[in-house]
Amino acid sequence: MMVLPGIMGSELADAESGRVLWGLGDARWYARAWTTGTSLAGLRVTDEERQGRTGRIVATRLLRFPAFAPLLRGFEPYTPLVAGIRRVTAHADAVAEFPYDWRLPVEHNAKRLAVAAERHLNAWRAHPGGSRQARLVLVAHSMGGLVARYFTHVLGGAAEVRTVITLGTPYHGSAKAVQILSTGRGAPLPLPRRRLRDLATTLPGLYDLLPSYRCVDEGASARRLAAGDISGIGADSELAVSALAARERLLGATAGPYTRPLVGVEQRTAQSLVFRDGTAEGREYVCEDGDDGTLNRVDRRGDGTVYRDSAWLGGAEPVHLPQTHGAISQTTETLAHVRAILTERRLGPPLGAAAIALEAPDVVAAGEPFDVAVGPQSDPASVSLHVTGAQTPQVLSRPRLLPRGTGLTARITVPAPGLYRLEAKAGGFSPVTQLVLAARAEDLADR
Repeated sequence: MMVLPGIMGSELADAESGRVLWGLGDARWYARAWTTGTSLAGLRVTDEERQGRTGRIVATRLLRFPAFAPLLRGFEPYTPLVAGIRRVTAHADAVAEFPYDWRLPVEHNAKRLAVAAERHLNAWRAHPGGSRQARLVLVAHSMGGLVARYFTHVLGGAAEVRTVITLGTPYHGSAKAVQILSTGRGAPLPLPRRRLRDLATTLPGLYDLLPSYRCVDEGASARRLAAGDISGIGADSELAVSALAARERLLGATAGPYTRPLVGVEQRTAQSLVFRDGTAEGREYVCEDGDDGTLNRVDRRGDGTVYRDSAWLGGAEPVHLPQTHGAISQTTETLAHVRAILTERRLGPPLGAAAIALEAPDVVAAGEPFDVAVGPQSDPASVSLHVTGAQTPQVLSRPRLLPRGTGLTARITVPAPGLYRLEAKAGGFSPVTQLVLAARAEDLADR
């Protein structure tokens, strides 16, 4: 077994000093980093790294603490997933973590995975609890699924892999990646999002998440994203060309191990794009050709980052879970899904299951109220909403939900800068959660 995290899901450190650059335990660090930008400079990909001279930064382990980035929102730690998998394996040594430098291309990390996979498989085959016939099972969240597929389908690793389990993997990319790269000309980006863009435009790994389906809405027709669209919003067209070519290789190879996708649903998700005045504007629908030749716009929703049809490739029927992208790797249902595949046990649906969507700002000002929407439920008695700290289960508040339109809304105030977790629950599914970053109002002011 190998567990692969998603983008921003590995702790990164300076190779020379050992100083942690990403994945720190202090949640307040993210408020300072995304408002001042000073702590992010070391994460920018340099010209030397683009040319293949890597090693300046090392991935040390999977996230152990919640992390945060604007637009991409929160990233939950992988500790519960790894621990849960180890409970159903023959020995804890059967499970290996594969942290990787998510700043760098999928292809680069897939080559590293090939080396790590061979090393782990050989060690397990020689282990007292192992077997000479053992093959790998890869459990991959988000971008990790692209790394896994490149390893199995492009680099020839399929023979040693029995199954790949993916959790919210954007096989066909995410419109949100384009939004992150957009300059916001005409309407300046809020400060934390501007910090993210300044970093993201240098990251080949982020370009590897560009959408490859027909996502550009041109009114009467829709088309695929082109490198010129990326240069038109002020980002790096060379990185875009390389990323889109890598996606063609990844999707073009069909021979590989059986893949079992878990797909996040019901959350409001950007699915298409409209380019206007040097900006990329997200749209919550996909463009489909109608029988009469017109363009139909259909909201398929998703996990808030990856729209539902992007998270599977056909073949195995996907399992759907109403959950956000950053939290899908650690829910009770996800762990049960992974363990059921490992043990070949059939799962029934959650009792009293009711799908729910949660919508909240990604960045707020501490001490100032903000609104949260929950749907499609309209009865406040059917939904519970809690606010906790990101690193503690202690409930800080239970905001009152009130009917509004076809759903519910609540007004929330968090007391101090830091990371907070919102949890909305209805029925038998685990709570739908989202991390929210709170910063001082003066730090969020444009400057």
